[in-house]
Amino acid sequence: CKILNGFGANLICYDIFESDEVKKLGAEYVSRDYIYEEADILFLMMPLLPTTIHTINADAVSKMKDGVLLINTARGGLIDTKALILGLQSGKIGGVGLDVLENE
Repeated sequence: CKILNGFGANLICYDIFESDEVKKLGAEYVSRDYIYEEADILFLMMPLLPTTIHTINADAVSKMKDGVLLINTARGGLIDTKALILGLQSGKIGGVGLDVLENE
């Protein structure tokens, strides 16, 4: 959050557990659908749990802003690879940064 604040980014977050520290840095907690609809850059920073597998799937991609930049440095299983590829091919996802893959 601190780094993005330095660029003047409008920080919106979704988490089932809201952090007062994150709020103090100027972030606003919103719904998951709002994140998909409004984010220009989407960072995934969550554990891989049964409830988070394929958080980014075809339904999520369809709700995203056209040309969104998706960054995943958390866990590969958060993204459905087929949905990611289709999103890239269609232009819905404008770019992706990964240091993890679904099946690694």
